[in-house]
Amino acid sequence: MRKIVLSNEEIQKICKRIGEQLSTRYRFNELPPIIIGVMKGAIPFLVDLVNNMDIPLLIDYIQIGSYNGTESTGTVIIKKDVSLDIQNRDIVIVEDIIDSGISMNFLIDYFNKKYSPKSIITVSLLDKKCNRKIRFDVDYAGFEVENYFLLGYGLDYNDLGRNTNYVFIPDKEEIAEWDRINALSNKK
Repeated sequence: MRKIVLSNEEIQKICKRIGEQLSTRYRFNELPPIIIGVMKGAIPFLVDLVNNMDIPLLIDYIQIGSYNGTESTGTVIIKKDVSLDIQNRDIVIVEDIIDSGISMNFLIDYFNKKYSPKSIITVSLLDKKCNRKIRFDVDYAGFEVENYFLLGYGLDYNDLGRNTNYVFIPDKEEIAEWDRINALSNKK
């Protein structure tokens, strides 16, 4: 049986809290901040977060890959880069979960070297500090979690399970069913 880690009500409170903090931080900026979602997992969090921000802002996204099933490969690749000009702009990287820290560290380094933004702030719904492989502190974290494999609210297992409006620990039967679905999908 799945165990709920964060209910939708708890998630919405986190989005409100961080949205208000970011609004306060950027309220008097001359140029609006650019909110960059890390796809695909950050989609639900990004939408709910910006709905709680009452300032002008721009939205973009970047898509990276580093997972195979439930395990991080340790190698980050860019699948789709940002489309806005972020040079000399305040950017906010929004992620669903920061786990090993490798992906976020990669993104910060990549953005700094390629685009030279004015500033970079990191936001994550979930912070799995216990699993860090490199030192990394998120600027705005919603909720610290233990070292469990999590699904829902953008978090996935081979692209399945993102569409639940809460975060949960899947049971073995769910994983087995999604493996079956993936096997059928890959045959076609």
